[in-house]
Amino acid sequence: MTIAKAIARAWTDDAYKIKLLCDPHAALNEIDVTVPENVTVRVVEDTDETRHLVIPKPPPQTGDVSLEDWTQQAGAQPTFDHPCTHRTIHCGCSTRPPC
Repeated sequence: MTIAKAIARAWTDDAYKIKLLCDPHAALNEIDVTVPENVTVRVVEDTDETRHLVIPKPPPQTGDVSLEDWTQQAGAQPTFDHPCTHRTIHCGCSTRPPC
């Protein structure tokens, strides 16, 4: 399965969303996504008032890479102006990432 399944399930299953926020490894394992134990996964939720911009690890660089080349590598990303009506559920766990 893919991360998309985790997102879809979180949108439709509040208990799963709480688990995904508090224990990402276990929640992802439920949908057959294996994350190595030495990899930290932080799950955050967008709201109407808050959006998150994640800067992924860049691909390996070979030679001179122009801004245009990096832009192609980054691909199309979602915008901040899409309608989002999903409510935030705070799990209250102590493992939430710091701001």
